[in-house]
Amino acid sequence: MRMRRAVLLVLSLTLISNSQVLTPAMAAKKKPIPATSPKPVWPPPGFKENNGVYAKVPSTTELVGLLSAKRSLQKLLEQCELTACGAVFVAAERGCTWWEVNSTVRRVNDETKLREQIGSLITHAKGTTSRAQSTIFLLSPEPVDPRVSIGNIRVICHRETSNIPKPGNTYTPIVAGDN
Repeated sequence: MRMRRAVLLVLSLTLISNSQVLTPAMAAKKKPIPATSPKPVWPPPGFKENNGVYAKVPSTTELVGLLSAKRSLQKLLEQCELTACGAVFVAAERGCTWWEVNSTVRRVNDETKLREQIGSLITHAKGTTSRAQSTIFLLSPEPVDPRVSIGNIRVICHRETSNIPKPGNTYTPIVAGDN
């Protein structure tokens, strides 16, 4: 029993003598953790550019990463589990007062296996400052179906300050016989 206590005492002293105590001089040498994320690279990699306006349709991996990083998007995710959704990353060299995204909602025809337009979607989103990237979600009321997709996405950066529309999505279905 005495031998066991002696061994424990020696081990304890060894551990205490080998551990480092953080002194003020040592603390000053540690590198601080940056408070903000690094600035995005400009121009944004993988984006398509047209007259200083940049856009990119995100991959599934990019979108999942964004949705998992921002809890505020949880409600959006719930809606996209019920209806057909899309997204586009946008940025502009000089910034935009507001964004407009025009797209089409399409469904694969079971007989021809071709995508056919079943509606159009106009999405208005709040503006961004110079070189700031933003994600615009394209929300349609069409039920989730693997045959339904949102495509033909066209992004417009508006810089006028009058008649700014309320952010949101406007869906216009194509009535049979219209196409």
